[in-house]
Amino acid sequence: MPYAEVAVDAPIRGARTFTYAIPSGMEVLPGQMVQAPFGPRVADGVVVKLSATTAIDPVKPIYKADPLGPLLSSHRLELAHWMSDYYLSPLYDALALMLPPGSRGRTFAVVPRPGEEALAAMSDDLREGVGALFPGRRRLVREEALRARAGQRGQREMERLFRRGVLRREWRWRALRPPAAQAQAEAVPAIAERPLVATAHQRRALGEICATLEAHRHGAFLLHGVTGSGKTEVYLQALAMCLEGGRKGMVLVPEISLTPQAVQRFQARFPGQVAVLHSRLSAAEHRHAWWDIYRGRYSVVIGSRSALFAPLWPVGLIVLDEEHEWTYKQQDMEPRYHARAVATRLAQQADAVLVLGSATPDVAVYHRAATGQRLKLLELPERLGNGGAASRPLAQVQIVDMRRELREGHRGIFSRPLQAGLRQTVEAGKQAILFINRRGESGIVQCRDCGHVVRCTSCDVPLTYHADAGRLVCHQCNRRRRPYLSCPRCGSPRFRQLGLGTQRVVSELEALLPGVKVLRWDRDVAAQADAQEGVLERFARGEAQVLVGTQMVAKGLHVPSVTLVGVVLADIGLHLPDFRSSERVFQLLCQVVGRAGRGEEGGGAIVQTYRPDHYAVVLGARQEYGGFYRNEIAFRRRQGLPPFSRLIRLAFAHTSEAQAEREAARIGRALRHQREAWGLGEVEVMGPAPAYPLRVRGRYRWHVILRGPDPRLLLDKVELPNDWVVDVDPISVL
Repeated sequence: MPYAEVAVDAPIRGARTFTYAIPSGMEVLPGQMVQAPFGPRVADGVVVKLSATTAIDPVKPIYKADPLGPLLSSHRLELAHWMSDYYLSPLYDALALMLPPGSRGRTFAVVPRPGEEALAAMSDDLREGVGALFPGRRRLVREEALRARAGQRGQREMERLFRRGVLRREWRWRALRPPAAQAQAEAVPAIAERPLVATAHQRRALGEICATLEAHRHGAFLLHGVTGSGKTEVYLQALAMCLEGGRKGMVLVPEISLTPQAVQRFQARFPGQVAVLHSRLSAAEHRHAWWDIYRGRYSVVIGSRSALFAPLWPVGLIVLDEEHEWTYKQQDMEPRYHARAVATRLAQQADAVLVLGSATPDVAVYHRAATGQRLKLLELPERLGNGGAASRPLAQVQIVDMRRELREGHRGIFSRPLQAGLRQTVEAGKQAILFINRRGESGIVQCRDCGHVVRCTSCDVPLTYHADAGRLVCHQCNRRRRPYLSCPRCGSPRFRQLGLGTQRVVSELEALLPGVKVLRWDRDVAAQADAQEGVLERFARGEAQVLVGTQMVAKGLHVPSVTLVGVVLADIGLHLPDFRSSERVFQLLCQVVGRAGRGEEGGGAIVQTYRPDHYAVVLGARQEYGGFYRNEIAFRRRQGLPPFSRLIRLAFAHTSEAQAEREAARIGRALRHQREAWGLGEVEVMGPAPAYPLRVRGRYRWHVILRGPDPRLLLDKVELPNDWVVDVDPISVL
């Protein structure tokens, strides 16, 4: 009898599989979805391997096999196995990323209509709930609907009745229904004549990439180019060569910068060949796009990090634009992967070329390239002029010391130089961007009499006032409430709003320049249907003179008529208790300052700060990556931080603060004990310590950080319960 190794949809850490018998007459192949018994339930699974024999006895049989056959290739199975092992996540969770939309949660339980005996055994409340769900002649109801109706006490009663056999459950499997294939678009050649790149640096970079493409061998490159240096044109021409060679390409961009401008350039260069995948697609759009890629209709996929798992093959080129962006890291669910690491593995697997592009590369990535660690550095140091013919100077930047403004009696949120610059820009009919990395009206709301700060009842963070909604909003859990009429601590009606947000910047700007046309672009605006694209298009058409926004305005926005960028407060985030805080401030400043002066008239930027001497602020304003890298890499070398070590973050959360602290202390002791027992002195156990913020969505958070050349050596010696989160190579240690 043949057997199958199946990855089961269950919270099992690591790449573990389970052995099942393949019933006579059932055809099963690796990469195929199946339904299999798992403990007291039935679960979804994916076959990863077949074998003729097994030492396990007895072996349960597979219940059902998907009639669609294998949906995952051997390459995808291997990639998922690597992800599961590296990120210590369930194998099925990694495989699920690569399955078609709608594949998750196919198995569900139904409960047949209870008989008189079963109804008699129920409490009055449960009997009433069951009766409401079985009107008329209805024979079956989903168990989840029954549980929702029963409540917490009723669910415990249901479990007792299931165990006694009074209630029965049956298992169903939702069929996958691929959409009908659309008419195949006529093949369009990549481009017959590619425009010549403008600079010697571009030609050198493209030559290196294309030589590796032509050889059909793996190569990895860091394309480090200042803002406006023509990185996208290098991507486009490399992609054209890849397609001409008979292979396909992926282009990943951070979700935050997946704008019409970015997509349109690729669609214009490769008409009819580009599929776009991102979180704003509807379920139906996502399903159609996935199956069209699977059927070979497209040669190029452009999208956010999940586009990496599109069924595109053979892959010849993978591009990660803005590779430093934190949105390439999956932080909220398993597996907690980084798209850059997975793209590296996929490129190795496919003998493909990987291009990482950024004006402000991740410090650890730049260190790898600078020291020749399987990553070649390609530099684009010149900013191109319009038409790409000549280099253009970077924006002229003025740093304003807001401490001095205060000392000289100026207390407005706009410094005197920024006020003058805004007036001059608007009077000249040009455009400006104002950047503040915080949305809302203010940072905190505080009682003027007792000093009480209004905080979220579920999270350990102050509430932010949002004027347009007239609500206090938690930026952690999105809990909203009406503003207090009086202080909940002392009863005083006197409140003050401290700190800045985008909404306050807009109101202050309109007071400063009456009649000025202003647009706002932040997450609140982008959450509205099609608002994000509408704001960009309207600003690019000149319908507003000033765009006020958060970090969204810093990414991929090319408007030549912008002659002034104002950074309202460069210090936000600079003092967070995270070793990457300076790097993030530097990257944001470089990006936003780079929005200025992209047209013929050039432009400038004004950066307001209370830390005019901090190297991240000074060098970010100058867009001077080399100086920042030297400062930052020296700091990390002294502190033993990445890239001179690796980190694994272990996090635990509980509704009880005491229980969270006790469990964190227990795991900390276990780790230190095993560290001594195995002589793993090179692995440091940091903590346990409270996370920042301590409480989020009603759960208290504690964590332990492992640091060393290979902290996995210690982690493998301790069995962590499933309610602990393991984050390998975390992008934040807050």
